[in-house]
Amino acid sequence: MRMQLKTILSLLLLLSVTFVTNAQTDKNSIDDKQEDSRKKIKSSEDYQETEVDFLLNYYEQDGDHSPVTGGQGTEELTNVAPSFVVHIPVDSLSSLGLNFGIDIYSSASTDNIDYLQTHQTSASSMDARAHINASYSHTLANSGNAYSVLAGFSQEFDVSSYHAGGSYTINSKDQNRSLTIDGLYMSDKWKLLYPVETRGTSKANLKDDVRNTLKFGLSYSQVINKRSQALFSMEVVSQSGLLSTPFHRVFFDDTPNYPNTLAELTQYSNVEKLDDSRIKIPISIRWNYYLSDFIRLKTFYRYYSDSWGISAHTASIELPMTVSPSFIVSPFFRYHNQTAADDFYKFGQASASNTPEFYTSDYDLSDFNSYKVGVGFQYSPVMGICNFKSPLRKNKTGQLKRIGLRTAYYDRSDGLNAWLVSLDFGFTF
Repeated sequence: MRMQLKTILSLLLLLSVTFVTNAQTDKNSIDDKQEDSRKKIKSSEDYQETEVDFLLNYYEQDGDHSPVTGGQGTEELTNVAPSFVVHIPVDSLSSLGLNFGIDIYSSASTDNIDYLQTHQTSASSMDARAHINASYSHTLANSGNAYSVLAGFSQEFDVSSYHAGGSYTINSKDQNRSLTIDGLYMSDKWKLLYPVETRGTSKANLKDDVRNTLKFGLSYSQVINKRSQALFSMEVVSQSGLLSTPFHRVFFDDTPNYPNTLAELTQYSNVEKLDDSRIKIPISIRWNYYLSDFIRLKTFYRYYSDSWGISAHTASIELPMTVSPSFIVSPFFRYHNQTAADDFYKFGQASASNTPEFYTSDYDLSDFNSYKVGVGFQYSPVMGICNFKSPLRKNKTGQLKRIGLRTAYYDRSDGLNAWLVSLDFGFTF
């Protein structure tokens, strides 16, 4: 595995040198967000509108392999996440971005951190995560190149996080090619909340309470012709510190059956332990093709490998179809396959007599296949949906420009399944 990582790192270095030496590079991207952020420089009249998106996401899942209860037990969870995304033009070359919101979730499995009556169900606990991110972007007038800086913070009951980063984009003169270099630093401060039966014992012995993440990325996009665009990206992510989750349980092979009492839990449960360092390397490509004026093909493929022994393949396809000048329908499908981490053990599989150095029963680190299928709808008339008096400035108007709806069903081979629904209301002021 280490030899594979060294080979991949060498390849990334070689590719980065190749890209930099060909630095008359790209613009027009593949992702919708990147397409929006990499358009040609506009005149000052085009920068008078502030854009605000209100998003409302709903997520519901169920399964029976919760890591909180050692790889067996309910994974029932619901999450409601309203958020705002604000884009404020400063002038014709600069803009500010703001993203803030809250996740309100109810989880039956996390309620079992403190008390476990049976391993099958428990009353759901509720909590919330608040987050805010701010960014500044600027396009250089002489070259057309661009840079951005960002910072953010989030808070939930057991984790405080902050991050900061930036990017620099080199654009070709015709705006058809671009190379982007980006970096991000994240720090998560954890409250070491152990399962109730391990508190004050030798099992509650995780050393760190901070997780640090450093990400470096390169992406290259190319307009191939009038109908085709492509984007290639690669990242190296390094994590260190607390990579275990303090309230995840693991049960060894000396457990006679699933513990149902506090005394049995105290005797048999163990706190998850994972390596305190991890390297992740995802490499991906996107390709968009305009089949006609009314149908576009969007494809994506990613290969992933990490130092914990996981390798994965992900592929997706989306087919946006213009039903009318105001209405777009986008069916999509995504498939994922991955191998298990070296230190993953199902319930009762880890040896108690020859205890491994690291162990987890988190099925996110197991081998599985999954798929997600869904459809998106967007209604965006040329003249907008409706106008209203702006609450931001007197004598100014706002406009509801578009409404989007996206829904999907997710299914995993270990029994986890989920529904997702997202609403997007786009305004300009």
